[in-house]
Amino acid sequence: MECQIMRFGVLYDFRNPPHDKWFTPWGEFYGGAFEHMAAVEEMGFDAISLAEHHGDPDGYNPGITATLATAAARTSRIRVGTNIIQTPFHHPVLLAEELAVIDIMSCGRLDVGLGQVGQTFNMEFGMFGMNPRYRPSLLDESLDVIIGALTEDEPFDYHGKRFDLKGVWINPKPQQKPLPIWVVAAFSQKAMDRVARRGLDVGAAGGYFLGLTGGDTWQQWLDGWRTACVRNGRDPNYARINTFGTCFVTDDPERAWHKHREGLLHSFNYQRQGVRPYAEMMLNTIPQVPEDIPGWQGLFKTPEQAIAELVEAYGNDNAPDELHLMATKAGLGWDESAEYLRNFAEQVIPAVADL
Repeated sequence: MECQIMRFGVLYDFRNPPHDKWFTPWGEFYGGAFEHMAAVEEMGFDAISLAEHHGDPDGYNPGITATLATAAARTSRIRVGTNIIQTPFHHPVLLAEELAVIDIMSCGRLDVGLGQVGQTFNMEFGMFGMNPRYRPSLLDESLDVIIGALTEDEPFDYHGKRFDLKGVWINPKPQQKPLPIWVVAAFSQKAMDRVARRGLDVGAAGGYFLGLTGGDTWQQWLDGWRTACVRNGRDPNYARINTFGTCFVTDDPERAWHKHREGLLHSFNYQRQGVRPYAEMMLNTIPQVPEDIPGWQGLFKTPEQAIAELVEAYGNDNAPDELHLMATKAGLGWDESAEYLRNFAEQVIPAVADL
């Protein structure tokens, strides 16, 4: 198999906890985020990506197309993308138009990650007057419409369960042909089959909020994905794979942990109306102290420890095509985040880029 160069990026969820200890006025917070993206580009990272949620007490970037366009305007080389757009909350024609314009504004640097909204966030459907049971069909039909709108040269009609559209056509079209689109397929066989059947690139389960690579979880996902590819008549290696994890690289992990442990506990346990805390979903319990977070020892690593984990998890042709690191957590400011990411860029990436 041809050797691929692994790419590294940074993922922004724009969470700004409304606590006196950690809250930053929103104008200052957003300004700091875009300055941070420019610094990440200067460090040599390959990509940045933005998350989306709605009605969240921490913020969580409800205006994803606005922040995406701003990120494109504040950078010049680095690829910009979504990780992910919660597709059911967007009309597919309007979303296709916005993505096409952002791709043009960025001079063809846009990557689009789409998802169907996890069951954890069913309360968001209520905000929009939508039935969460329709999430699979909303995603499937949106993919049909979005891909058609981005690529078809003539108007087309679309008749589905959720959308009945006439004369769909957008102008301008994106600069990239085709516009790179990937769809998250975290754990379920149905989700993997959806992506493999369409021949799209895929968003994978990885370290997520608990670590850098996910270790055994990553390998289980990769095995399941390759099986889904074969099941749907695809080469197991046809797709580009995108995943994300959490790790802050420092020469003194113990000192960094003690400095940021309370903020990390909030990020892991944060409460939201109608949503089970992440900790409860994963563990059926809520950690009372930061040291109850599973794998807490690995959230801060030395460069050598990060390299060792990446080699162990991603060696032997098991690496994703792209790994994004979480930009920050509660109580971890933009300047401190930039310091940890610079350590990763300068001391880790050169050692593992060709995995």
